[in-house]
Amino acid sequence: MEKRLRQKFVLVAMLSVAAALALILVVINAVNYQSVCRMADDRIEAIVENGGSFPGVFGADGAQDGQGETSDASVVILEELSATYIDRSYGLGKRAADIMDKEAPYDTRYFTVTVNGDGTIAGVDVNHVAATTAQDACTYALQVSTKSAKHGFYGAYRYRVVDTDEGSLYVFVDCSRELSNFEAFLGASAAIGMGAWLLVFILMVIFSRVAVRPIVESYRKQQRFITDASHEIKTPLAVISAANDVLEIEAGESEWTQSIAAQVTRLKSLTERLVFLARMDEGATQFEKTDLDLSELVEYASEPFCAVAESRGKRLVRDMETGLRIQGDISALSQVVELLLDNATRYASEGSEIELTLKRRSRGGVTLQVSNAVDTMPQGDLERLFDRFYRADASRNSQTGGSGVGLSVVQAIVEAHSGSIRAQALDAHTICFTVTLP
Repeated sequence: MEKRLRQKFVLVAMLSVAAALALILVVINAVNYQSVCRMADDRIEAIVENGGSFPGVFGADGAQDGQGETSDASVVILEELSATYIDRSYGLGKRAADIMDKEAPYDTRYFTVTVNGDGTIAGVDVNHVAATTAQDACTYALQVSTKSAKHGFYGAYRYRVVDTDEGSLYVFVDCSRELSNFEAFLGASAAIGMGAWLLVFILMVIFSRVAVRPIVESYRKQQRFITDASHEIKTPLAVISAANDVLEIEAGESEWTQSIAAQVTRLKSLTERLVFLARMDEGATQFEKTDLDLSELVEYASEPFCAVAESRGKRLVRDMETGLRIQGDISALSQVVELLLDNATRYASEGSEIELTLKRRSRGGVTLQVSNAVDTMPQGDLERLFDRFYRADASRNSQTGGSGVGLSVVQAIVEAHSGSIRAQALDAHTICFTVTLP
């Protein structure tokens, strides 16, 4: 029990830490990425507002070695351009000095392509970048012209398309260095985050025993109390039962002695189940698992409930495959069938059918299902039905006579056999309990 509690504690804590670290890393790297984009956009803004180059730095009209001249090879007719862009006015001012530092014009690698309204290349300026030729610049402009976005990334270049009265201006700023730094920071932050998560995991594993110790001790005291109280109750129950038998011998059986006997039986059953659950939690109960015919077991265990269901105004319908064999404890699995059918016969709608099915699973193992109609479907999570003493309809306690721990016992036995059980609503008035065993 302590091991399971520690595992859940560590799992919940580490999922919370992972979510917090992931959120922090995402926010930090998103802000960093936006900073890269904003810096590039500011430089593009400065270039655009100063006619295609930084102020005080030679531009397209000051080309060196012929790189800035528009050669015949670079004058490419871009027919698609004229149909793509919507004319808009764009004011050209000079505020580069307000945006950039003095080194920015010499530190920025960029090129521009000017396109006339008829789609012809009017000019190419590649004087401020060494890795891109005039022909490459025209190719990049052609590729960008096919996109609907007026700004974004093309490879390592941040670009922007500006519509002017004469045509369009394509500005490309090289962000390879900034993107490289961003990727390095992303990798480093992810590594640091993973290292921090592993460190917290190790600390959680070490200190989880201390964290759950008060809960474990409180739970163990509770379990000891249940076990001790159950044993103490058995003695007065035996005395009451014996005294009731004497009364029946001397005065004859009456409705009062019958009621006493029924309540004694009910209390004995409750104490036995509580002791069983307490031992299961402590790991003291050991099942003797053997190879058994589950089909025969279910048929034998369910046979008495045909008459029980009829006496309670219901009808039990069984549909079972034969020859299904599993590894399990005969007594415990018989108790699973009995408790599920007892629960169904108590809470099923008057005059309804209770369906018991046993099938082989296509992926291996077997499935046992018990479904029945109910007057009112329990609200909320149906998995709460497996909680001890949970009552979906407390007003019917005295009528049904249930103890509220039967489904808890079923769940404990099934899980001890490496299986699972779940409750689901098939429709608004039909509930189904499905047991899956390997």
